[in-house]
Amino acid sequence: MKKYLADLHIHTVLSPCSDILMTPVNILNKAVQNNIDIISITDHNSAANVKSTLKIAQRYDIIIVPGIEVQSSEDIHLLSYFDSYSNLKSYADIIYNALPDIKNEEEKLGQQILVDKDDKLVAKEDKLLANSTKYTIKELIDLTYQNSGIPVPAHIDRSFGLIKILGFIPDILDISFVEVNRNIDPQKYCLKFPYLEKYNFIKNSDSHFLHQINPTMQILIEKEPSVDGIFSYIKENKMEDYLIKP
Repeated sequence: MKKYLADLHIHTVLSPCSDILMTPVNILNKAVQNNIDIISITDHNSAANVKSTLKIAQRYDIIIVPGIEVQSSEDIHLLSYFDSYSNLKSYADIIYNALPDIKNEEEKLGQQILVDKDDKLVAKEDKLLANSTKYTIKELIDLTYQNSGIPVPAHIDRSFGLIKILGFIPDILDISFVEVNRNIDPQKYCLKFPYLEKYNFIKNSDSHFLHQINPTMQILIEKEPSVDGIFSYIKENKMEDYLIKP
């Protein structure tokens, strides 16, 4: 068995709320510095910087999980993870087309920067990414599955989180995993919301700045982990075994 340290919620300079230093090379260097083996790039409503990150990561001993963080029509954030870039892109194209055609005001809301395989800033995304799509949270979860992905409601305990928005998790949602803030004690949180015990908790840094990137989970797998392998391990083990205490 090999231990892999993971952080599966990191934003690049494409997310308008992210720092200008959050380029793929800087993110990967920070991951190396903190001994992280697996990361996921999860920009808001776009996967446009994932392909470049995958190419750049070939020079590093780090596994990239193709991902995205999408905002539902109810303003709920959902993380979606995929085993391949092609599946992610199919989903991300649907998401991008489901955003309202509103132009980003970068002086007010932040820049949305695209990078190439050499980590150079090559363009800016004009459409505002920090917005809600036309799809409900249930529709986004269903779309994730239709594109062979794994849906995980993001930071359910805070702003734009499922519980923060709705006050509960509807039974109609077909999910096995939920993400909480890395400073939350899931066991204590379950005392407040006992029905959450049926879900598998994950934690991530939700990094928008380089100093926030830190390992949040440890996965023990014999072979190089796939997305299915990572989440199967989480499902089959106790959270005290895979969650890293802050």
